Amino acid sequence: MGSLSSAKTLGGVGGILVFLPGLSLVGWVLILLATKEISESVQDKTIFDDTLLAAVTAIIGAVIGTVLFVAFLSFPRPSVGFFAFGSLALSLPFLVILGTFWVFTIISAIFLKRSYEKISQRLNVSPFATAGSLYLIGAALTIILVGFLILLIAQIFQVVAYFSIQDRPPTSGWSQPAPQTFASSPMVQQPAIPSQQPPVESKFCPKCGAKLPSIAVFCTSCGAKQP
Repeated sequence: MGSLSSAKTLGGVGGILVFLPGLSLVGWVLILLATKEISESVQDKTIFDDTLLAAVTAIIGAVIGTVLFVAFLSFPRPSVGFFAFGSLALSLPFLVILGTFWVFTIISAIFLKRSYEKISQRLNVSPFATAGSLYLIGAALTIILVGFLILLIAQIFQVVAYFSIQDRPPTSGWSQPAPQTFASSPMVQQPAIPSQQPPVESKFCPKCGAKLPSIAVFCTSCGAKQP
């Protein structure tokens, strides 16, 4: 099981070493190990696979470019008609070398961008997506040299991204707080209390003896007027 804290250290240190010409290759190896740690932590194997393809493609491009460059230097140069034919004969191999290196650089940047976009989504660290996009733009513009400046900016974002990794991966819905629900308290039904009426005073009819209310004026039995 990978560790995000290890990925943070490996990627951050590796990103810094990339700036140093003599230790650039070591830095990329550390970055490759960092993506492996992240891939195992978030359980997404394609993150490491895309980074590995980016590294392999970049190495193939560098090897092919080096071989073609050495072959170009060892190729005999024509001495007759140099400005007419010799310059063309020298420029074509150079363009082939440059074009080969450029194509493999773009392919490598595409795989690296895919890997960094997945890391950005899984770890909620946006500088990874920015670094991946800048790597692709810079690789495409290296043909006009301004791409090297963009690649330098991409490497800066790469260092910031790795040092922004949290020690634990965010859970689902990590950036959005859970909505609060308020449960309505059950209403307690009070028992019905019968209304108590005050007792009514009574009296008796002096003529027939019937029981009457004290406020009765006539007897309800005999009709006699009550005193």
